[in-house]
Amino acid sequence: MVPDVGARKDSGGVLRKFVDPGATLGRASNARKAIDSFMKARSKDLKADRMDLREVDSSEGAATLRVRYQQFHKGLPVLGATVQAVADIEQAGVVQVDNGGDLKVADAPDPGEARDVEDVERVALAPFRKDYETATVFKDELAYLRDTTRPGLPDEDYPTASIELLKKGRRKPDGTLHLVHDLSVETTGPFEHFRVVVDAISGKLLWIELLGKYVTASLKVFVPDPVTESNDGTLSSASTAADLNPFRHDVQAEIATAVNGIFQLDGDWFRCNDWDTPAFAQPAENTATFSYETYPQNRAFLSANAYYWLDAVARHLRALGNPTLNGNMEKVDVDPQAYDFEDQSEWIGSATPPRIRFGEGGVPDAADLGVVAHEYVHGVFQWLGAEHGGSGAYEHSVCDALPAVYRDRFNLNGHRRTETFPFDNNASDQWSSERRLDLTQRFDDPGFNSYSRNLRNSMLGTALWRCYLGMGGDSPDAAVRVEAADAIIRTMMEMLLIVPDDITSSAAHAVSMAQGCITADAALTGGLYSKVMDEAFIAQGLWARRPVDLYISDSDTDLGAQPSGVPFWTSPDIWVRNNDISTGDNPELGHEAPVNGRPNYLYVRVHNRGIQQAAAGGFQVETYRCDPGTGMMWPTHFQPLGTSVITEPIPAGGSVRVGPFVWTPQIADHESLVAVVHGAEDPAITATVNGPVPNDRIVRFDNNVGQRNVAPQMAAPGGRTRMAITLRGGLKATDGSWELDASALPGDTRISVRTLSRMIAPAALTDLEVKETGAVRSTVEMKGGKVAVVDGYRLDADDQVTAEITIDFSHQAEHLKRYPFVATQYRDGTAVGRMTIQITAVKELDDFFFGNPRSGEIHVNTCPYWPKLGPASKVPFLRIEDALARGYNGCAYCLPDHNTG
Repeated sequence: MVPDVGARKDSGGVLRKFVDPGATLGRASNARKAIDSFMKARSKDLKADRMDLREVDSSEGAATLRVRYQQFHKGLPVLGATVQAVADIEQAGVVQVDNGGDLKVADAPDPGEARDVEDVERVALAPFRKDYETATVFKDELAYLRDTTRPGLPDEDYPTASIELLKKGRRKPDGTLHLVHDLSVETTGPFEHFRVVVDAISGKLLWIELLGKYVTASLKVFVPDPVTESNDGTLSSASTAADLNPFRHDVQAEIATAVNGIFQLDGDWFRCNDWDTPAFAQPAENTATFSYETYPQNRAFLSANAYYWLDAVARHLRALGNPTLNGNMEKVDVDPQAYDFEDQSEWIGSATPPRIRFGEGGVPDAADLGVVAHEYVHGVFQWLGAEHGGSGAYEHSVCDALPAVYRDRFNLNGHRRTETFPFDNNASDQWSSERRLDLTQRFDDPGFNSYSRNLRNSMLGTALWRCYLGMGGDSPDAAVRVEAADAIIRTMMEMLLIVPDDITSSAAHAVSMAQGCITADAALTGGLYSKVMDEAFIAQGLWARRPVDLYISDSDTDLGAQPSGVPFWTSPDIWVRNNDISTGDNPELGHEAPVNGRPNYLYVRVHNRGIQQAAAGGFQVETYRCDPGTGMMWPTHFQPLGTSVITEPIPAGGSVRVGPFVWTPQIADHESLVAVVHGAEDPAITATVNGPVPNDRIVRFDNNVGQRNVAPQMAAPGGRTRMAITLRGGLKATDGSWELDASALPGDTRISVRTLSRMIAPAALTDLEVKETGAVRSTVEMKGGKVAVVDGYRLDADDQVTAEITIDFSHQAEHLKRYPFVATQYRDGTAVGRMTIQITAVKELDDFFFGNPRSGEIHVNTCPYWPKLGPASKVPFLRIEDALARGYNGCAYCLPDHNTG
């Protein structure tokens, strides 16, 4: 799913990029050896034999190992000239290599010609004399630097750094290799950290860069913030404490023990500490209670709000298990009332300890979870060793999207989900109309070059938000949304270990981060989310759809969407015939109910929504069956039925029929059938995914996979249909819920369910009436037109409970209309099994055959015994062969030719 898979060389034949997300090449006994072997084997291609490369960093993510090599020349580092190699830990194979080495260093100045740092300090510190009380150099590195780019400038002055200051010394990059003093400068009055680059030969200032990371705007706490909770856009900086107090919530957070009887907002990862103007003493209490009225009544509330959400975000990120982040994370000083009432906030990672300060202009930034978490994510970049240009490139894409995804779990009513700062950037105090995650602008727009940096950041942020929605963030189930949020956040952090540093705001930089997400997913999950992410990035114009895109519909309305909607288990492109095509049967006549105990014939239709023909022999179709009563985990519970190569081409916009696949079903009346189309030009995620995985993800997240769970039954009006469904436990004891959806059945239909009393007694019942209670079994009943729920029973590990369902069908049904009845099993909130019983009503009796379950005989409506048969004794069949296959015998009076005694 990653574009540009393979090796890419520049015009000089240098291998600049290698991408193999499946780690199919260069495997070894472990990830480290895979990287070492690759670097040795491809040394000449990389031209590493012509560079002085030294390993400077080795970082391990949840699923990947990153090793960085810094190029040196004459004993000094060449800044920006690095080679980065990433390997999949599980597969022990290299997945990506990026070569930024500089091969044109022959004319580099000699280090002996460099001025001493004392000689260039005057030039470096001169720009700060006018507006700062003090300025001192606290770090110096003598290095080589290819002068090709400049850090981006802000759109407006920062409180601690004007545009005029950041323009000092800037000349057009000359493209040559300079010997430079790379200096770090600390100022006071106001406090700030800067990077100052001075040519070590000429002593001229090249540029000044702000090291602090900004967002342009900005225990009782807001959860998540007043605007999101209320959806009231009038709440703003003009709101009073009386307006805002109702949105405070009681929460708990960890802090240090009391010192001399005093508790402060000081814990493992954060300390509220006043160092910036205006002076405001941080809360100090005699008890471990920080419960305040909101600002403007009490500004101490901002300390409690900032501390709680920073601590919550940090602990959540640590729980996602990224070793490099967890190993590098430091405790941070926080000043929630800073910047002399300016509307700014900042991460200062060059300080010891790192610092965050929040401005109080407009809505105070510490009052908005989005701003609070945004600043902390800048620290995540630093601790993962990733540099993506702050607000001048695409760092803000992740800094905006990650907090929005995290905040979504607290947004119970789904208000303003795509607003990155709903409270701080409200309608009255709005400082940006671009900082959103629902933008329609694309990276392939003709006007892209005129787009602002904020807009470009939000475009990539929008694509990341789309990924979250596709991975489950669009689900009405809160548990599914939380799982999707964790998955995309884990992916973004892993991506930062994979994608090489870049400070530009080019489309190519955004593409590399998007590609890195898919590569990260390949390492983390085996590519489970790769196709929904691919779809999101295509929608944002980061790259074009693959030219061959095959799909199997998941429902009558599905045209290949990834993810597909619900229902996803009713594929019209998978169907069964009871007889082989060689007997004259026409497969195009549609689905027939499988007949147990004898061969049946399965067909699959494959479509191509691409723009290029799929070549004959390039794809194959694999088919599987599964008992819907199992947990339906892929691949654990699925048995293969067969594989068939597609021997004819599939034109763009066209389709082909594949099959038949022959199998003999054994489960009474129902099967779950899955088909997968797979090929090199459009691989299915089933080939690589790390199992076991719930089947709904495999089907919905990949349009190469289709599923059909159908057990068609015919019922005469007023007739009776019976079936048995097995509810199964998982790998451990679970809490269960069972949903019976009869909303499509006419209201005079009656459905009864008989199962173990231990399932019914402890459960909460919705739209179900208890009809019989026994020591072992109980019976409950519901009506058509309802969705009933049995919620709160317990299933032990590997437990199996059979439920007998009887449907007394409607007199109001339309002739030959199909009525679905859907049964869904949930374990711990996750759907693990679903079956659709399609009941076809029969009102015109001619040409049908009717089985009597009591006598085992088949009748027609002209039989002399017909008037004596009750509704429950008339099970209809379109063909007598279907009835005979199910064990019925012809009536001696009306069907003597089929009577065997």
